[in-house]
This record gives sequence, structure tokens and C-alpha cells, in this order.
Amino acid sequence: MIDTHVHLDFEQFNEDRKNVIKRFFDNGGKAILNIGVDEDRSNKTLEIAENYLQIFAVLGFHPENGEVNLEEVEKYLKEKCQNSKVKAIGEIGLDYFHSSDEEDREFQKKLFIKQLEVAKNLNLPVVIHCRDAYADLWEIISQTQFKKLKMVIHCFCGGVEEAKNFLQLPNLKFSFTGNITFVKENDELLKVVKKIPLNRIMVETDCPFLAPVPNRGKRNEPSFVKFVIEKIAEIKVLSFDEVENQTDKNAIDFFDLEK
Repeated sequence: MIDTHVHLDFEQFNEDRKNVIKRFFDNGGKAILNIGVDEDRSNKTLEIAENYLQIFAVLGFHPENGEVNLEEVEKYLKEKCQNSKVKAIGEIGLDYFHSSDEEDREFQKKLFIKQLEVAKNLNLPVVIHCRDAYADLWEIISQTQFKKLKMVIHCFCGGVEEAKNFLQLPNLKFSFTGNITFVKENDELLKVVKKIPLNRIMVETDCPFLAPVPNRGKRNEPSFVKFVIEKIAEIKVLSFDEVENQTDKNAIDFFDLEK
């Protein structure tokens, strides 16, 4: 099992972070990608990654960062991403759920594009956050200059038609988290999981958020990623091992974890 999106740097793990990490690796875990959301959290992410052989860092500025300085963002990423433990830039993207302000949305686009440009220059993959903004996301990442970037849309919650659009980009993958375990039986998200080829899927917890059934409502942690794998196996009528092996391979290839 590889959990491709966690936030072990968050305060919810301050009391037992070491035990949470140990529990994952003691129960079949192979690797963890810890994801930054701003400069402070990215620094903590890198600190955690440097203390564990099989934990890797993804550094970036979440779209809800407000008016950060774009030149400083670029400078920070270019410096910190020289570290071999950094495997991608993220989580970056667009989040319109809490923002109806057009000026803020335009700044989110500028911040996103700036980080895509840095990723392109550094030849790093990107981990994308998108909420209520799939049309604008498509408009940006389908541009010729970004088409060759390796990208993953984390916690994908789009519909079938949106998935069809994104499937046109051969270097793009979709990541699913605990939310697929508690949607209703006929929910479109389950149709999306069924439609997307397994070789385009990765799994995550997004812990401490979105704990899957049977732990819904509790603090999420990397060891719970097995429940996401189980649900994908159920939806696609495959064995747990088939889904685990393929999603592990996808993550290893995407994040270049064998280096």
C-alpha cells in the first residue's frame, strides 16, 4: 500500500505521529507522500520526510493561501525542490467552494499557473487540488505548455463527463480517498471510479480528513488507505491484491519512488 496524499504535519498528529507512521508500515505500508499546503507546512513536510526512509515530500501552496508573493513562491520551490526527498509540487490548484470573489479566483489561477511553470522547469509532477472549479482547471492544464506534465487530481470528485475530459490527458492520473466509501450506491462518483482504468488510479487518505467507512467521523490515518483499496476492488470487481499492486505501481512510476 502506498498512501499518496497525507498531512502528517498537521497538529492532529502531534501527540502520536510516530505511532501512526509505525502502524502504517507495520501493516503492509510501503510509502507515504506527505503534502505541503503553504511554506510553514511544506517545511514541516520536508522535515518529516527526511526522518523516514519511505516518507517523501510534496511541496506547494494550496489555492486558499491568499495574496502570497508569486516571486517568493517560485524562489522557495526552486530552492527546496532540489532536495532528493521532494517528489512533486503540490497541493496546488483551484478552490472555489469558499470563494465567490472574482478577484480571488483570478489570483488562484495565477498562483496555480506559476507553480505549474516551476514544476515544468524542474521536471516534477504536480498534485492538484480542485473543488467546484473543474471547468477552469481543464482550461488551464489542457494548454499545450502543460500537457506533458505528470499530474494527479487528488480526491477526484468530478462527474463522468468531467472524467472523460481529463482522460484525454495521457499523463494525468486520478486519486481517490475515503469519500468513495460513504457515497450512496447510485452516486455518480462510483460510476467515475468504474470508468477510469485502474492504471490511471492512485489511492490516498488525505488524513487527518475524510476517514473511510468503517472509521467515518474519526481522525483519518495512513493505515486506513486499505479501505479505499477495498472499495475500488469492490466497484471494479477485482481482488484487493490486484488493486493494491496496480495502484502501488502507478504511484511508484508517477512519483519516481525507485530513485
